[in-house]
Order: sequence, then C-alpha cells, then structure tokens
Amino acid sequence: MDKLTDDLLLEIFSRVPYKSLRRSTGVSRRWRDLIADPGNRRKLPQTLAGFFYQAPDRSYADVSGAGPPIFDPSLAFLPDREREDLHLVDGCNGLLLCRCFRFADPNEFDYLVINPATEKWVAVPISRRWSNKVGIVRLGFDPSVSSHFHVFEFQLDFDEDSDSEAEDVDGDGHILGVKIYSSETGLWSYKQSGWIVDITMDPNFNSVFVDGTLYVVATCCLIGTVDVQGTTWKIIDYPRSENSPFFDTDVGFIDMSQGKLHLANSDDMTGNKLAIWVLEDRDSKDWTLKHTVSFRHLVRKKHVLFGFDEFIVVAIHPDRNMVFFVFGDDKRLMSYDMDTREVHIICNLGRIAMTLTFHMFHCFLNHWQMGNSNPTCSAWLNHCWSFGS
Repeated sequence: MDKLTDDLLLEIFSRVPYKSLRRSTGVSRRWRDLIADPGNRRKLPQTLAGFFYQAPDRSYADVSGAGPPIFDPSLAFLPDREREDLHLVDGCNGLLLCRCFRFADPNEFDYLVINPATEKWVAVPISRRWSNKVGIVRLGFDPSVSSHFHVFEFQLDFDEDSDSEAEDVDGDGHILGVKIYSSETGLWSYKQSGWIVDITMDPNFNSVFVDGTLYVVATCCLIGTVDVQGTTWKIIDYPRSENSPFFDTDVGFIDMSQGKLHLANSDDMTGNKLAIWVLEDRDSKDWTLKHTVSFRHLVRKKHVLFGFDEFIVVAIHPDRNMVFFVFGDDKRLMSYDMDTREVHIICNLGRIAMTLTFHMFHCFLNHWQMGNSNPTCSAWLNHCWSFGS
C-alpha cells in the first residue's frame, strides 16, 4: 500500500463506507493526513450526525447511531448573556447562524456564528435593529473551498419603521438587495438585486451554499442564486413534467447530495408522490427526475400537505440516496432509502415542534472530528478567536 499514489488511495477511500474510513485514520499518519485534508473533503464520504431545530426551544435529533448525541442543543459553552435570548436562524455545513438579542434594547441584536462540534463561536460585527426588512438571513460556509464564512442578509421591500409592530405594512416583501458579510475581510457590503424578476422568500425556505454561490428557494417555483461578491445573480426554474395538470407546484426543498443539487417536491402529475429531481450540471439548469415514491408508501396516506406543516423534507443525505422528512402532528422524524425503498422512524420530535417557524439544520460528522487536526477548521477557529469570543 505504501507504493500507491495519493490519488489512488483517495479513489479507494472514496468507495468505502464512512465507518470504515474512520477506522482507516489509525493505519498510518499518511492515511490520516489524506483523510483529514480539507482539499479532499468532496472526494470522501460523510455521515449525517443529526439535526438542530428550534421548536420553540433549541433541540437536537441524532441520526448517526454512533452512541450518545455528540452535540448539546443548549450550547452550554456560550456565556449566559449570549445564550439567554438566542434564536437559531440557519445552518451550513456544520456551522450555525443565530440572532442574539443580548442588548439592553430588546429590538437590537447581532449575529453569532457557532461551531457546536468545537464549541467555538464568533460575533459578526455591527448590530442590527429587528424589523421585517431583515427577516431573511442565510449562512454560507464550504470548508472544501475556504475556511471563511459569509452571512447573506436579504433586504426586503417593507416600508414600515424598523421598530414597528403594525400588521399593515407597505411593500410586498420582494428582495431589494443583499448585505454580505465576509469573515475573511471582516466587512459588510451591499449589492442591489440582480435577479431579472422580483423574488420573494420566506424564513422557512431553505438554501444551499456551494462553490461560493448561495442557492435559495423562492416563491413562484424558482430558485435564486447569488455569489459571495454579489455580482452574479441567476434564476433556476423548478422542473416541470410535460402535460402537468397543475398550474403550480409546492415549495420544494433543495440540498447537495453526491456533489449535485437535488430538489425534493410533491410530483406535478398526480400530487400523491414525493419526487426527487437532480440538477446534473448547475450551469445547464436542466433537471432530471431521479426518483418518485408514493406518500402512501412513506406514511400510509395518499395525499399529504407538503411543505411546512404535515410533511416536511429536512435533508437529502450527502453521500447516499436517502431522504429525511418529518411527518404528522407528533412530528415523526423519518428516513427513506431510495435504493432499498425502506422507511424508518427515527424518533418523535413531539407536538411542541408544531410551530410556523419549524425548520431543521443538519450537522455532519466530518473527517476532522475523528480526533485529528484539520487545517481548514483550525484556520476558522483562529479567525473566530481573532474577533474575540
């Protein structure tokens, strides 16, 4: 094995299960360093550790089957002042983005970016006053590309005063532009929307960050993209079947799986199936139907309310043909294997999870969590401490 090149070893590693890969780190220092190298992250398998969710308190659902949960949803390592009024708003590749209302003014907040695995955190500079204008914010972090993260704060078309609680406000809420924070420069920048149509989002709509570009689910069956410089804006239409009898489709869920963008939605021919689409080439905008399965097979019900109430897709496994979803009043977290067509109930999240802002953010057991140092994470942690936590 010592005569094999690094490329050949990586090819072998990419074909073994995650647990076997984890054991391989103990074979030699060379193997350990290859597996821990952030540049090889996309070539190697990951495993989904579990989900953070806010419903209404922060909670964590473990799906790894690797023993006791490795993440503490209380985030007890945070100082009391930061932990007391903390709201989970997004997550990306193992990092969490939270609003922290820790100031004397109850409407003033700032953003914290938290790594629950390493128990390190950083406050994003410049506090905000809460209003509907800044109701949608997303986190971008791709450790295979950079050790730095970005915060995307979308500016919405609402004309009410920043501290107004009135129900009747002017404006339709479409995206006017975005403020982008870079942890590399420590600066915010504002870019006016470059989308060719007015896009409206909802805090429950999810996003994906890959190769320096944020993909966001929007209304009207659209996905919008914007890069970290705020210079490239694109629109991707939802896939539609030929001769679909439906005028519109449900709001879908997007995720990266096996290196490709996937979309989960109810099918647009009968409405009684879960459909999984894949974008083979992110530049082509051409979707391929990957898999369909009836809701009756999944939850023993012909028709479901797809989206944010009864049937909620929360993840597509990064390296397997598997989808995770939450179903029912008691919010059962379930998984479906597209290859074996097996359905499993993981746990009941409980009726307390029934809220209008219910969403989950998945965390991974990354290679650097195998007890080895990872340069990418070390660089990010050093950056965290440079801002003071």
